[in-house]
Amino acid sequence: MLTPMRVFLSGPMGAGKSSVGRRLAERRGVPFVDLDAEIARAAGTSIEALFRREGERGFRRREREAALGLREGACVVALGGGAVLDPVVRHACVDTGALITLMASPAELARRVGAQDGGASRPLLEGDALEGQLAALVEARGEAYAECHAEVRTDGLDVDGACERVQAVVEDLPVPVLLGRRTYRVEIGAGTRARVTDRAAVASGRVVLVRDGGPERPWPEDVRGRLEAAGRDVTVVAIEGTEATKTSATAAQIWDAALAAGVDRDALVVGVGGGVLGDLTAFAASTLLRGVALGQVPTTLLAMVDSSVGGKTGFNRPAGKNLVGTFYQPRFVLCDVETLETLPIEEVRAGLAEVVKSAWLDGEASVAQLERDAEALAACEPDAVVRAIRMAVSLKARVVREDEREAGRRMLLNLGHTIGHGLEAAAHYRGLRHGEAVALGMIAALRVGRALGRGAADGGERLTRLLEALRLPTDLDARLGADALRFIGADKKRRGDQIAFVVPGDPGDTAVVPLSLQTIERAVSR
Repeated sequence: MLTPMRVFLSGPMGAGKSSVGRRLAERRGVPFVDLDAEIARAAGTSIEALFRREGERGFRRREREAALGLREGACVVALGGGAVLDPVVRHACVDTGALITLMASPAELARRVGAQDGGASRPLLEGDALEGQLAALVEARGEAYAECHAEVRTDGLDVDGACERVQAVVEDLPVPVLLGRRTYRVEIGAGTRARVTDRAAVASGRVVLVRDGGPERPWPEDVRGRLEAAGRDVTVVAIEGTEATKTSATAAQIWDAALAAGVDRDALVVGVGGGVLGDLTAFAASTLLRGVALGQVPTTLLAMVDSSVGGKTGFNRPAGKNLVGTFYQPRFVLCDVETLETLPIEEVRAGLAEVVKSAWLDGEASVAQLERDAEALAACEPDAVVRAIRMAVSLKARVVREDEREAGRRMLLNLGHTIGHGLEAAAHYRGLRHGEAVALGMIAALRVGRALGRGAADGGERLTRLLEALRLPTDLDARLGADALRFIGADKKRRGDQIAFVVPGDPGDTAVVPLSLQTIERAVSR
């Protein structure tokens, strides 16, 4: 469990930011900051006067400076209703604390605002049609208000009731993937699968539950039972979730089963299983009836930190891995670490390769944390695993919000994958787990980096020690043959005779560099 030091309350006027914020600060024993009051104090005049003198643009500039200039330390901050319209402010709040949007119906907002002051001190409200103006204001700000850790409805709640709901979110903070109105949350912890019935409310129709594994895997049946107990109609589709069966034919199994069950556009497709299953399930959802709602309940570490987050879907072709697919975001992701208990420990460790990749991209602090946690992670100790998942998912969420469709920075998430995918394909997707291949691919990428003069001379040795501590393979030279190098040439990031190769240096210093296949081969071959 991670409890952030700072809590930021956003939302329209009348939602309860100030009253709930004061009460929450009292309960947490930290200072309360009303951002509008701070701006007025610094300016030596009222908010209304500032609007008249400087206009909304001038006020928003002051608002950004005040929000970004808050003193260090724990606190609860009531933001002005429009503060989060500035993406810099909004993202800073998400990255440095918990951002909660308080919301109520326009009628309730109008009642509260009218009861307070008739809107007289609200510079963005004019005239008597208060409810309509507030409804329009909320709609206009919908993209910004959606980008938060959670929305808490305050209709029908007193201050203490709203405060309790906010505190519950803060104590079990999800990782949000900020994509405007398509924002979704990744919930990480023990027992999160139990929330599937609540999260499934995003769609009202039939649930198509896609599962992998045999009857010895309890988690798909657990999720199915919860959904049916909640009154949902569930169709189960069992597929073999392996790289060898990651094909269009397997996706067609999902389509055909869903269509035979009579699904409509209100259907929800939920994947319960590993990474291959998640990719295929998401692809099927993105194309079924031209797109229906998708939920992910990943049951492997690799799926939790990689395939379930970010919206990449697809399947393999004979020419290489993941060459056909779409970008399609889920509506919710539930990462329940209890599901890892029934996996072979080697399977869990394989997923740690993607965690190492994320840490190397994130920077020195994350790599050092993994080095401290290495033995605990290798033993699959839950607290260490939750920390690792949260770090990896948080990094991926930040990258995806900047580059959803891999036009730029998101390509960094392919660190280790170009050569890793070649190793998998050369092995015909047997005998080498994806995470194990990524581990080897990262070692190769560090070699390329050193050949190009990037990073410390001992970077490769440091990475190798960390991978070995996590019980991941490091014998690249024994596995790197002509077949693997041939598949690298079919990488989907190839442009002409060059490949957009992710070249790492020191932790936190990674770049995408166009390289010829010959340059890559010379750097990695010994």
